[in-house]
Amino acid sequence: MINSGAKVTLEETEEGTLISILPETKPWQTLILGGWMVVWLFCGAFVMLGGYKELQGDGRIFLLVFLAFWAYFLFYAGRSLIWNKAGAEFIRITASTLDYKRSWSDYGSVKSFDLETIKNLGVVNYDDKAFAKSYNEAFWTMGGEMIGFEYIGRKIAFGFKLSDKDAKAIVKRIDKPMRGVK
Repeated sequence: MINSGAKVTLEETEEGTLISILPETKPWQTLILGGWMVVWLFCGAFVMLGGYKELQGDGRIFLLVFLAFWAYFLFYAGRSLIWNKAGAEFIRITASTLDYKRSWSDYGSVKSFDLETIKNLGVVNYDDKAFAKSYNEAFWTMGGEMIGFEYIGRKIAFGFKLSDKDAKAIVKRIDKPMRGVK
């Protein structure tokens, strides 16, 4: 059940079913990602300090573009590191609603979806995009959402780093009360 890098737990309560999806990384993966961030930070600082003094005109524009890409990758690596340490997804399925919370430690808001208006619930298909599937399974990313549906014209997706098996099991769990509502 945990091949995907996510730990899934189910809990039946009086209100409904609570599904928790917690990212799971090995300690060496967290260490590697943290080390990469430190090296990336120092390399960017050295380029900023050395390059800005020496370069003139177009060289400075190149440096600013380079630093924009550098900051982009630093942001996403930091976000992934924080998600792997403090992130979680919570899904509560009641008789009439699906409540979803993407939690960063204690931060995050609950979004409620009426089961009657959910359309096309299913597993996100990455079959024709082998690179996207491989990238989403890598430990240095937050991962790709594996479950999706349409809700009042919007596409909603969740379920980071779930295996196909886990995603299908969660879809079945969500679909069961939906059949009773429709």
